[in-house]
Amino acid sequence: MQQIPGILHPSKKRKAALQKHELNALRLLSLRNPLKLCRFLETPIYYLEKIINSPEYNQYTIAKKRGGKRHIFEPQKPLKRIQKRLNYYLQACYLCIKPEEVHGFVINPHYLNKTPCNIVANAEAHTGKKHLLNIDLKDFFPSIPARKIKKLFTSPVFHFNEQIATALTLLTTYEAKLPTGAPTSPVLSNFVCLELDADLRNFCQENQLQFTRYADDLTFSSNEFISNELILKIKDLIRRHGFEPNEKKVYLKSAHRKQTVTGLTVNKKVNVDRKRLKKIRAMLHDSTKNGLKTATQRHFNLTTPPDEAQQQLFIHRLSGYINFVGQVRGKEDPIYRRMVNEFHEIID
Repeated sequence: MQQIPGILHPSKKRKAALQKHELNALRLLSLRNPLKLCRFLETPIYYLEKIINSPEYNQYTIAKKRGGKRHIFEPQKPLKRIQKRLNYYLQACYLCIKPEEVHGFVINPHYLNKTPCNIVANAEAHTGKKHLLNIDLKDFFPSIPARKIKKLFTSPVFHFNEQIATALTLLTTYEAKLPTGAPTSPVLSNFVCLELDADLRNFCQENQLQFTRYADDLTFSSNEFISNELILKIKDLIRRHGFEPNEKKVYLKSAHRKQTVTGLTVNKKVNVDRKRLKKIRAMLHDSTKNGLKTATQRHFNLTTPPDEAQQQLFIHRLSGYINFVGQVRGKEDPIYRRMVNEFHEIID
């Protein structure tokens, strides 16, 4: 495990020069007893013990895009408030040691003036490559057991004592694993993947491969052919770190086919998929020609005319799609500008 450089034991001079996220990281790392933890979480000790001993989650399922169901465990308000606070400080810690290959579940402080970590930056690393390999990790959050989280909190990254590590583990895991739906699960998954990311980076440097990770999406690219032998070695390395590649989502594509990274095409440049652009144009056209009510009803396949809330949801979704185009293609892009103008005409 890597250690946070210059954060655990900074000198007085170094403390004066620390950035905001470094100070937040230091604040979390200074927790040494249950009383300090309670003050840090702004929760009385008797109430914290109750939450730890009887964590409450709302459980439901949502449909996956390509079939199947995803099980969501959403913490109830008291626990969710605590997890959100923990997430804020855990993100600050992770930012201090984040590998440059990681682009998902990462905060982007404006004062750092760095390239934001998002799906665009993740995709840009693979533009114009002759060969592209996508590997998805199966059941990403549930495959991370509570024992790994406990080990993480006692490792040199945090160096918490047994009491604090146990309390934080119980506050962030459910049914002995990372719950999908908890605010802390994304950043903790990034911490758990530190060694995997390091090993994959070293492997790719030795084999002339470009590598990035966005959550459970691993992407490898090269101008040299990516052989089956290399793919098997990558899968074996992934398994050695406790993850399982989703064989249904392993794709190797040459430059002669459409290459996509986290939903963006990368053959020549990072771009929005044509299907997404076509969908946005259809939503705009339907709204302009037939009115917002009809467009909403068709979009959601409603049997009755939509109410106000459903129309607002349609507008919010359309706005999000258009903003996504602007994020990928740039705010001065003519296609984006045309979409924005049409959208404002509909709203007006």
